[in-house]
Amino acid sequence: MGKSTVEVQIEKLFKHTRQGSYATRDRYKDSCLMFARFCLDRFKMQNVRNIHDKHVAAFIAERLKQGIGAKTIKGDLSALRYMHDQIQRPRYGISDNAKLQEEYGLTIGTTHQVNGDRAWTTSEYDRMLQIAVELKNENVADCMVLARTMGLRITEAAAVSRAQAEYALRTGIYQVKGEAKNGKHREVALSPSGRRVLERRMASTQRGDRLFVRPGEKTHQVVNRMQKFVEHHRDKVLTEIGLNQRTDRRDGTSRSLTFHGLRYGYVQDRMEQEIQRGYSYDNAALIVSREVGHERIDVIQIYEGKS
Repeated sequence: MGKSTVEVQIEKLFKHTRQGSYATRDRYKDSCLMFARFCLDRFKMQNVRNIHDKHVAAFIAERLKQGIGAKTIKGDLSALRYMHDQIQRPRYGISDNAKLQEEYGLTIGTTHQVNGDRAWTTSEYDRMLQIAVELKNENVADCMVLARTMGLRITEAAAVSRAQAEYALRTGIYQVKGEAKNGKHREVALSPSGRRVLERRMASTQRGDRLFVRPGEKTHQVVNRMQKFVEHHRDKVLTEIGLNQRTDRRDGTSRSLTFHGLRYGYVQDRMEQEIQRGYSYDNAALIVSREVGHERIDVIQIYEGKS
């Protein structure tokens, strides 16, 4: 299936705008396309000119439900306003953050530079894997393995193609391509458990297809189902150690378990491995930051839950 009408409209808007840096435009476009897919699924929206506060509020509510942090959500809102400024003759305006929260009963929260550790404990990870296997949800189980042992984002894991899997099994290197955040390609070492996942899934995947997305499906639909699975079952796997580990010491709140938290565990393990090999903290952080699709070592402090 091709892109929806509203996705095509957004792609066109970003193709012709020159405001902001390339990186900012790419980041904003990702957020706006995510918003468009949400609105298509929830409201059957077909025209970007029809964006209304109710659509924005529903999107925020869904992001909050997924455990997405205030900083990311505010970035999404900035992206939507940027896009809205490019629309010719929009039917409605978009209210500011304060009014959206007041009118729709939302609480976005305060943005912190670091919001605490979001990593899963080994026990929480193992138990969620067990639940996914028991309920025969192979997509969740296998993508959890790729996220935890190779640092893949949920969308990157869901979008694995047979060609990518074949290359990884042949070379030991997994190439993250167009599905990467901001389209930023990178290479990651294939983990032993990741190898087992790719070998097993390839056996039932035709050439030209993806390992976790069936023909006729879209990647974001698969991602949404996996996110909802974790949301539905995460209370069953929580541990006291995990809750304490993920508590923000400034406000006492504990971050929810999400797929993104699996990348935190990957980063923390990799930092320990590189430091044990003799690298300085900064050199280790540079190596690991590139593996997870960043070029800034300060990002590693966020993944480590350090202020």
